Amino acid sequence: MELNDKESIKLNKRETNLINMQIVNYAQRVFPEEMRLILATTNLMRRITSISKHTIEEFPKNPRLPAIMNLFCRNRELVHFATVCLVNGGYASSKVLMRVGLENSLCMRLFNKRADLAKEWLSNPEQFGKEWTPKKIREELFPKGSRLWKAYNVFYGELCNYAHPSFKGWSEQTYGKNILWRPVFNADFASECIGLIFFIMVHSFDCLTKPFKQWFTDSMIKEINELLHKDSQMVRRHFQVQKEGKMV
Repeated sequence: MELNDKESIKLNKRETNLINMQIVNYAQRVFPEEMRLILATTNLMRRITSISKHTIEEFPKNPRLPAIMNLFCRNRELVHFATVCLVNGGYASSKVLMRVGLENSLCMRLFNKRADLAKEWLSNPEQFGKEWTPKKIREELFPKGSRLWKAYNVFYGELCNYAHPSFKGWSEQTYGKNILWRPVFNADFASECIGLIFFIMVHSFDCLTKPFKQWFTDSMIKEINELLHKDSQMVRRHFQVQKEGKMV
């Protein structure tokens, strides 16, 4: 049986419904303060990139500046789309995006520590990627065997479980013995994603502030300090990594 144009449009509209308002409403009702803060901080991430127009003349002389601004802007987009996944019940997808955000943040920290590597990353990204793997970057940033080194290894490994076809991602689409036919709201999974999103936002701002602080206006600094203080509280409230049933 062939569908007429009106029936076809209705089907297409139903099949491509991008926002599940029921899950959005649940998320906003259960986590009202968190959702307001995420929106406020992502808005600040978008606006604060305007300082690049005041620093662009410095870019050729200081490759660390364009490299870190580039990565900050990437994370700005990642936290935006991770939030979209969050309010649609796509919790595993949100964590996949935050894994990339973590890699970007660690690169930003690396360039703050070793500005010489920023030029290499900009000029020859393929070679940089071969030499500076995520594991090597973690080892450069955190003393091998230290508490932070162990924690970030576990953290990165947990996020990798969602990026690859393992049960971590699938488990969020199962209910009992059945696979869900569509996403549903889950407060525990949502809480984990909220903590990750705030974690990446806080780290992104921390890495951006070091090389760009001299160009921030007083109002920007005030807004950053006020928001990041609240964001950091949300990280502590929602974010945790467990290994063998123990907090890391």
